[in-house]
Amino acid sequence: MGKTFKTICLVLLSAVFLVGVADNADAAKKKIPKKPKYVGAAKCNGSCHDPYYQAWKNSPHGKSFNSLKPGEKAEAKKKAKLDPEKDYTTDPQCLRCHTTGYRESGGFKPAGSKNKKGKNVSTKIDPEEPSKEQVGCEMCHSAAGGGQFRVVMKNTKGDFKKDETEKYGQRWDYENTCSRCHNHPKSPHGDAKLDYAKVKDTVHPFAKFITEDNADQNIVKDGKVKDRAKTKAKSEETPLVIEDWDIKKDKLKFTKGTQPYDKKKKSFNYKK
Repeated sequence: MGKTFKTICLVLLSAVFLVGVADNADAAKKKIPKKPKYVGAAKCNGSCHDPYYQAWKNSPHGKSFNSLKPGEKAEAKKKAKLDPEKDYTTDPQCLRCHTTGYRESGGFKPAGSKNKKGKNVSTKIDPEEPSKEQVGCEMCHSAAGGGQFRVVMKNTKGDFKKDETEKYGQRWDYENTCSRCHNHPKSPHGDAKLDYAKVKDTVHPFAKFITEDNADQNIVKDGKVKDRAKTKAKSEETPLVIEDWDIKKDKLKFTKGTQPYDKKKKSFNYKK
């Protein structure tokens, strides 16, 4: 009887231990948020994409908001018939393409932004760590912000398939994505058409930002990335639609049906 009791106790303890290990493993994996949301380029820095963040930080995309300030990019402004001495940092037409996720969930909010209760909700800007106030990762790599698919990336430690992140809004139609701003008909820089084939390899030259500390984050040498490159995502075959908008009472409003993600239907809009 005593031996039987001990055996039962050992079995129960083993079961409890195994359940505990399983729970800890599940706890280590973060839950994917229910809705897509912009989180900012700073979230991609650190333990995942540091050399790419550093390259972006020193690129024109990483300084796009700065060009809206008085006296900055004077020649480009004159060419676009804009006042080079005017402050455009709160101009909705400019913010759409010079910041990340403007007028979308979690996106950039300019100085003076307040919620319904009158509380200041303006995006905090850190000169040392640029994020939503510039044209960040999510403007090129996501349809509605990377809040969801970045969790998939972290949970899988980068070992994911294209469709596993694409269903949460990661986009792979890069050339088409550039048209969101560079070749958009509403851009005041209409004559400055982008030659994607010419610039695609020069956008973020990350190689010179690889150090001993972040060398393990060089995803170009990662076999997972090479394997993914052999497959085609849906957005590569059928690109997503490009946003259109109007400015009404100093507010930017997207034209119905032109956003790549329909938050009411919780679905993506592809070009027909």
